[in-house]
Amino acid sequence: MSDSCAIIAGAGSFPIQVAQEARRQGLRVAVIGLKGWADPALAQHADSYEELSVGQLTALIERLKTHHIRQAIMAGKVTKGVLFDSRVQLDGETLGLLGRLKDFSVNSLLGAIAQRLAREGITLLDSSTFLGEALCPEGALTRSRPSDEEQEDIRVGVEVARQIASLDIGQTVVVKRKVVVALEAMEGTDAVIQRAGQVAGRGCVVVKMASPKQDRRFDLPVLGPQTIAVAAAAGVRCAAVEARSTVLLDKAVLIEQADRVGLALVGVVPPHDSHS
Repeated sequence: MSDSCAIIAGAGSFPIQVAQEARRQGLRVAVIGLKGWADPALAQHADSYEELSVGQLTALIERLKTHHIRQAIMAGKVTKGVLFDSRVQLDGETLGLLGRLKDFSVNSLLGAIAQRLAREGITLLDSSTFLGEALCPEGALTRSRPSDEEQEDIRVGVEVARQIASLDIGQTVVVKRKVVVALEAMEGTDAVIQRAGQVAGRGCVVVKMASPKQDRRFDLPVLGPQTIAVAAAAGVRCAAVEARSTVLLDKAVLIEQADRVGLALVGVVPPHDSHS
């Protein structure tokens, strides 16, 4: 592995944790934050920090090459809503790339960018490369455990969440008494939990899964303390996430927070993955 790495950073604290761990492992970290998405506090955790607008692929490649980057990580959220935002100016290279795609799924969009970077000798790494300890283990993480009824809701949620994730709709499903209350689309995990609380009241179960064909370079499921706070406020009793594929941000804090509000947190392995 090279002694330097770039982080192409979207929203949230995920890029900060990647930067901190990469530097702890002795790498020089160059962060290119996506303007309007990345937290400028990232600058405190990087050897260099600059921002580019979304959709400026030519400039991104130029900046990576200026920093002599051979490996990069995409971390943090950028929703596909940018494709509908008239304020976002896409450069010619980005427009050409989009025009060649058969669909605008995450894997298609980011896969095409990864191929373009590869032609410049820049490899996109698994987004959890530096965060192995942050990946959710299998089993219950909290003192609270799912009840038998909640286990049934988890079972339903896993099946549905895997399907919507495979269709690139979202990763999160909210279930109550084996009824699917809400599905995540472009609004994000926190918003769908809040909506479910308004629709079904207290006692819902949140399930978050990766796609069965997940490309680990992009869009791994992420769960952080903010989502635990939102879930607690919405009356969620249990949250299940995919073990070995979900990044738990501030893991110790997150588990302590879930314990404090009496929310059961569990890592689950989809049935067909149980022997892998």
